[in-house]
Amino acid sequence: MRDFRLSRLLAAALVLSGPAILPAPALAAGQDDVLKCLGILDNSARLACYDRTVPGLRHAAPPPAAPMAPQAPIPPAPPVSKEQAFGAERIQDKQNPAVAAKPEEAESITAKLVSVSQQTIDRYTFTLDNGQVWSQVVARSIANAKTGKTVRIEKGIVGSFTMTIDGVTGIIKVRRVK
Repeated sequence: MRDFRLSRLLAAALVLSGPAILPAPALAAGQDDVLKCLGILDNSARLACYDRTVPGLRHAAPPPAAPMAPQAPIPPAPPVSKEQAFGAERIQDKQNPAVAAKPEEAESITAKLVSVSQQTIDRYTFTLDNGQVWSQVVARSIANAKTGKTVRIEKGIVGSFTMTIDGVTGIIKVRRVK
């Protein structure tokens, strides 16, 4: 009894899903054949009937595709300067125009510190006057990093960046976060 219900359910699913897959004449013929199988009480005979009729439903020609409405053109991304694109490939925010535009990138930038905030012991985040935010990658004490100082950020090897700050000895490994 359970097998009979399952086969009826399968047949109903094929009949109901047919309009989305088949053209009208092939669908009508296929539905009639499947419905005939429903009336067979013997499980093996009913299964044999399905085995004969269902492959024909699968191989019928698909309906013609509905015409798609024309889409509005996507406006071009606003122009981004080389300086604003510098280091932007590391930012996770793909909505940022500096990330999306991908113009030819500068090899280094020079800016002034607007703010320096300590994140953890010997790790800082630097906000520059051009709006960029850089975070220290390798922990290191930076005593003289004060607002108003000039910084220079250069490309390193393998996609890394180094920062030098006027009045601070050595380099600081950084990554751009905004």
